[in-house]
Amino acid sequence: MPLSGEHSYSMESRRILRIIARLNIGGPAIQAVHLNAALSRESYQTLLVCGSVGSHEGDMSYLAVSQGIQPCILPELGREIAPSDDLKAFLTLRKVIRDFNPHIIHTHTAKAGTLGRIAGMSLNLSRGKKRRIRLVHTFHGHVFSGYFSPMKTLIFILIERCLSRFTDRIVVISPLQRFDICERYRIAHPHRVQVIPLGFDLAGYRDAGRYRDRARREYLQCDSGDVFIVGIIGRLTSIKNHRMLLEAARNLREKGQGDSFRFLVVGDGELREDLVAYAKELGVEDSVSFVGWQRDMPGVYGAMDAVALTSRNEGTPVTLIEAMAAGIPVVATAVGGVPDLLGEVESRAPGGYDTAQRGILVQPGDVSALTEAFLFMREKRAEAGRTSSRAKAYVLGRYDQERLVKDIMSLYSGLLNG
Repeated sequence: MPLSGEHSYSMESRRILRIIARLNIGGPAIQAVHLNAALSRESYQTLLVCGSVGSHEGDMSYLAVSQGIQPCILPELGREIAPSDDLKAFLTLRKVIRDFNPHIIHTHTAKAGTLGRIAGMSLNLSRGKKRRIRLVHTFHGHVFSGYFSPMKTLIFILIERCLSRFTDRIVVISPLQRFDICERYRIAHPHRVQVIPLGFDLAGYRDAGRYRDRARREYLQCDSGDVFIVGIIGRLTSIKNHRMLLEAARNLREKGQGDSFRFLVVGDGELREDLVAYAKELGVEDSVSFVGWQRDMPGVYGAMDAVALTSRNEGTPVTLIEAMAAGIPVVATAVGGVPDLLGEVESRAPGGYDTAQRGILVQPGDVSALTEAFLFMREKRAEAGRTSSRAKAYVLGRYDQERLVKDIMSLYSGLLNG
């Protein structure tokens, strides 16, 4: 039943429409599902709208099922730009919004953020003096670097600047991302932007080490504890730059260290065949295992001695949060929210990498520094272990799911009771 008063909301009547492009494996899907489930338990009425998962993407629809959520599927709400499908998705979203009559529309990811907010804005314009729908958008990352040509990137920046003027609150997941949105790309005025870090159920990762022996045999057919296992987790796509990892594996072989390392590539994507071929071209195919998407992530982390991230652009990577919760040392490119996650740099090593409070940072594309970081992590396991212990305590204390839910509820209450 629609409400007319701006300050007359009861907890039971608050309706939240959440829109995400697709429930593919990654932080945005996990957040969308868990937030809908948690808010439903808090007496909000919630509806999750999403598109279909691509053929090369891991599907997390099982997570929604496990939480008792039945998403409203819009097949046209895909990742790629397709004018005909986008128009259909827009018109369907308008109908969903009219039928559900939400107090807040909260969008996640770029495509859903654009279509969802435009649909909400268009209905707000037609409502006259009736209650206005509040619009919230979360930037889990952004596409303003490393994805598109300069001209296309500028178009996306201009679109986001326009949308931000009609968005009641923009959520970013790290202070560095807030800098990007407010200062670097000038997407939105700081008063519209709020930092709310990610939040997950990390309980299952606390003792991932107990899976070590089984996981190493299962994923790598490796019984030797002397072999140093480096894992990388994510979509096999250009922005993740898996070639950097493979080139580091080649460097280790050239240094005579090839037999001391194995690499576990977890994930799938359009570049899988290319990356398998590139590993053969570099002569490292026997030390690299491509295992696709896996559901038993604590077990996967249990096989690893270190986790690498080689992306050219990121938000706050879930894979690093999970690795840190599992007590696994991490080395990552200093992009997006990664430096916020790993903390202040304490020293620059002769090998070209930076030792931070909670991990090791390398510059994007610096294969030599990544190679030296792997050698350091293998040779100085005790020192890397102390760093990973600090990292574990940090993420377990800061990236908790209950804290996220409280932050989001506070945001919604502020917007509705304003």
